[in-house]
Amino acid sequence: MNDRMNAKNPSDFLLRVSDLRTSFFTPAGEVKAVGGVSFNVKRGEVLGIVGESGSGKSVTMLSVLGLLGTSGRVVGGSIDFDGQELTRMRLRDLEELRGKRISMIFQDPMTSLNPVLTVRWQMEESLRRHRVPCDRHDRAVDMLKRVGIVPAERRLTQYPFQFSGGQRQRIMIAMAMICNPDLLIADEPTTALDVTVQAQILELMKELQGQFGTSIILITHDLGVIAGMADRVLVMYGGRIMERGTRREIFYEPAHPYTRGLLRSVPNPEELVRQRLIPIEGQPPDLLNPPAGCPYAPRCPEAMRVCLEYPPERTELTGSHNAACWLLNRPAGSAADRKEGAR
Repeated sequence: MNDRMNAKNPSDFLLRVSDLRTSFFTPAGEVKAVGGVSFNVKRGEVLGIVGESGSGKSVTMLSVLGLLGTSGRVVGGSIDFDGQELTRMRLRDLEELRGKRISMIFQDPMTSLNPVLTVRWQMEESLRRHRVPCDRHDRAVDMLKRVGIVPAERRLTQYPFQFSGGQRQRIMIAMAMICNPDLLIADEPTTALDVTVQAQILELMKELQGQFGTSIILITHDLGVIAGMADRVLVMYGGRIMERGTRREIFYEPAHPYTRGLLRSVPNPEELVRQRLIPIEGQPPDLLNPPAGCPYAPRCPEAMRVCLEYPPERTELTGSHNAACWLLNRPAGSAADRKEGAR
């Protein structure tokens, strides 16, 4: 078993995010990109985060890494990484964590790799920066071999343009894993890759996770990617978490109308003859002026008046499965009825 799993103490959770709120301050006003998100990441697990573009998935992870740029700011909440509060951490200390204990694979490897530097220089940069005690060249060769790029010695001397899209993504994974991080954040790691290469990249990530015991946060809009890799799943929309559960609970027992809508809008190989794909009509909310109630209510075919007026309470369905939806909390005398009756 990996040494991390045997370590003395540590808590079962590597990352704890509580009531995270992130905004971007623009000339048009405050964009409330993430509104009160809470979740945990266990050691050695794969947590999938799924949702449409603009749902707050990537911004949540950029908040964790402190990479929001000059206009973005965490305005509330807590981000605890292995006992360290990241929202109050000095920039120098946060930079020491990035790449060494927390790594990220970004969406487009061609914009993440420097076109005028060799692969070797870029792979060894993290080892130099974090003063990792090892032979940097040998480590880079080993990682390239692990991700299936051979002959590694020769290919280290090449430039990004000399690799295919799938190979560049493999290089990004090798760079992210070269310091043996505790947490790997993969933001749409299979975007723009064909189906065969996608499967290879996901299989590679699973193999490396097994070898290193790394926790992974997998961000995607592709439910197929989530189904093939995640242990637990968060469904995000409008900067909030709509539903969370195990992979089986989300795919076979979806409780939130948005989750059901996502599942109905993608092909199911077992139901192609009997099932018609149903798109989700409408557009994601304007986060400059977010809805007063559930962010999905304006698009939801099952919405009630209370959904438009009040944020939904979270309903626990099982120990691992919950959803924020008024439809799950409608008995007489419930909070939903009281609020509606109070108007």
